[in-house]
Amino acid sequence: MAELMGGGLNEYGGYKLPDDQMMNPERFRRNIAQLPAELQDPKSWPIEMQREIGDDWGTTAAAIHREKVVESFRVLRKEIDDFKPDAILIWSKEQLENFGPDAMPPFCIYAYDDFKIKRFEDTEMDVHIHRQAAKHLAAKLTESGFDVAYSYKPLHIQLAHTFAGLITYLNWDKQGLPYPIIPFYVNSFGHWHLTRDGYSRPDELDVPPPPPWRCFDLGAATARILKDSPWRVVILAGSSWSHASYMKKTSFLWPDVDFDRALFADLKTGNYKAWRNLDREALWGAGNQEFMSWVCLAGALDEAGLKPVYLESAETWIFNSTKVTAVFK
Repeated sequence: MAELMGGGLNEYGGYKLPDDQMMNPERFRRNIAQLPAELQDPKSWPIEMQREIGDDWGTTAAAIHREKVVESFRVLRKEIDDFKPDAILIWSKEQLENFGPDAMPPFCIYAYDDFKIKRFEDTEMDVHIHRQAAKHLAAKLTESGFDVAYSYKPLHIQLAHTFAGLITYLNWDKQGLPYPIIPFYVNSFGHWHLTRDGYSRPDELDVPPPPPWRCFDLGAATARILKDSPWRVVILAGSSWSHASYMKKTSFLWPDVDFDRALFADLKTGNYKAWRNLDREALWGAGNQEFMSWVCLAGALDEAGLKPVYLESAETWIFNSTKVTAVFK
């Protein structure tokens, strides 16, 4: 049987910004007047948030936040290099880039030809696709009752910023990434995303994304198929956790740190099955619209019996989202 390794990271773009811009202080200052009256004074914000802002609007905190996350990227990359995989499967979402109102599948495996990406960098980066493994996985998942979509060429763009960012961050130190990729799209937004972009009509019910239990079961089926395959595969979840930008209940100022801490506790103890029973509405209410890729990973970890050997949570109240990096063996 083939060996699997698990992991997770995020594609947050703020790491490439100058320290004094990572928090986007101009946006904060500009929007204060539009906040509810009880939040217009920054002294009313959570004390942890005030401390992180400091007296320089997050400039000092930005360097600390970036250093912590980048070091975790390096740990994950070293573990991948030591594992020497035949392929890296990445679960992540898109934001109306390749899929939109003309097609919105619950899941899609990309079996593209090799191509180049340019994300956060001045130079292009070669990306290799393990097309044989991608087609094998799509076929076996279909035979297992998961009607996943698959694609041999892009619909609108080569690769969404999410996947491109994740691949770039696996190559943070620009040593190259010789391992073929299997991009695996997970619809994390569904009707919420389309509604936000104006495609919804009030008299029509939009289609939601797949529920957590379906993502978990798909992850478990993926692990079963890959364990019986001839390939050593790293399976990764790629997204940040709670996003302030989705948090209506905090007026979009800070993420749901407490909710993420509970999720992180499940990860530390290997209580992966708890994520199968997560309530989708609760996830959305906590700003975790992008979390479904991690639920897929949890199903795979549970099926493969992988345990956490490295976990890093970069909590923040001002840089939009909690960032978790992980390694499972």
